[in-house]
Amino acid sequence: MRKSLVWLIIIFLSGSLVFAWNRFLLPCEVPLRYSIGSFDGRFGITEEAFRQEIVTAEQVWEQALGKELFVYESDAPFKVSLIFDERQLQTLAGQELEQSLGETKIKQGALTEKNAASVELYQKTLKEYEALLAAFQKRLAEYNAEVAYWNTKGGAPAEEYEQLQSESMTIKKLEKNLETKRRVVNTLADTVNRFSKEQVRVVDQYNTKVEDYVRRYGEPQDFDQGEYVSTMITIYQFDDRAHLRLVLAHELGHALGIGHVDDPSAMMYYKMEQQDPDRLRLTADDRAALAGVCDVSPRNIFRNLSVWYALAMR
Repeated sequence: MRKSLVWLIIIFLSGSLVFAWNRFLLPCEVPLRYSIGSFDGRFGITEEAFRQEIVTAEQVWEQALGKELFVYESDAPFKVSLIFDERQLQTLAGQELEQSLGETKIKQGALTEKNAASVELYQKTLKEYEALLAAFQKRLAEYNAEVAYWNTKGGAPAEEYEQLQSESMTIKKLEKNLETKRRVVNTLADTVNRFSKEQVRVVDQYNTKVEDYVRRYGEPQDFDQGEYVSTMITIYQFDDRAHLRLVLAHELGHALGIGHVDDPSAMMYYKMEQQDPDRLRLTADDRAALAGVCDVSPRNIFRNLSVWYALAMR
């Protein structure tokens, strides 16, 4: 019984050593075989499309080295998973907020143009009304003075009386036209006020969305889009397909045993900020790190083992 147990331990240790040697100490000599693990469709991407994005991401490393480093197998123990949680919910909410801001700017622009046109028409019409009002008031004053004068004389002669009657009818028509103009001015003033209030309402609606976002998620903060742990890569968040490829390429680099580098534009920099998601490329730091893990010298093999252990235990 004791001998059997010893042999089992020896076989297990031997197998583990061979596995570690092939998989972790010589990562560039034996391709990493992977499969799709947990997959959540709420990201708006199909499982097949997700797998194709992994293939695209792995090619950035394979092309640099000129050999196959990753192979998809449906039953491989190494899993690449897509997990939907609060991080992606926040991303989607942020994208919706950004879209709302764009729509708000468009509405604001249209309202500003309409408001400017209505203000210009209002001011023009108001000046016309004021000019008509001044002319009417002057003519009415002259008419009233003429009537008062003839009243002091005991009445106007027939010819003068007819002129006064004609002037009275003209003044009434002018007064009616002036009232119509006044209503037009008031309507235009209401239009200007309505556009102004609509501009305020549109901005208030957007501000309410921002307040709701902050209340739910707090102030914007950095979070990990993905992680590599031992025999698994998990993706939690991405903005779009290009960003997904960038996150996948970063985590695949970790799976090769590559740690973080110092160049902020590098694929393996610890933060995703200065890289160009639309153009996956390796910087000099990335290439140096890749060459380092692919060095098969005994010294480098043991260095890779320590680096892999640190990454796996994160």
